[in-house]
Amino acid sequence: MISTRNFKQQGPSESREIKGVRTSVILSTECSGGNLTIIEEEVNVGAGSPPHICNGEDKVILVTNGNFMLFADGKKYEAAKGANIYIPHGTIHSIKNVGTQTGILLVTLTPGGQKSLLKPQSQTVKVFGKNTAAVQDVAKKYNVVFE
Repeated sequence: MISTRNFKQQGPSESREIKGVRTSVILSTECSGGNLTIIEEEVNVGAGSPPHICNGEDKVILVTNGNFMLFADGKKYEAAKGANIYIPHGTIHSIKNVGTQTGILLVTLTPGGQKSLLKPQSQTVKVFGKNTAAVQDVAKKYNVVFE
């Protein structure tokens, strides 16, 4: 279904790679009128996101390929192909590819906005390398806190 309200055609996908996770924008915040952002993450074996809190968005993750370990609010969850994961805003969480092949996640953020973090964070990693303090400073501007 194509909603004609505020319809905007998505242009070529933006992609960024940070620490073994290639993120591509499927539906930008701008194209959804700010309502949501949909991204695809290709996650190398052993890679994933460090513990962090999204203070401004709820997150829904669909595992489309691979095996992952999710840590949320001090609990551990296994997530294989087909698993749906809901993470409310304000929840500390991380996810790691524990499988034997590249995993793929489809991530929906609502309301949209975190996609804007990808470009400056990617540029910060290129400039500062493993200086996590620099990456954390950029993330804070987008209401994301790394633990």
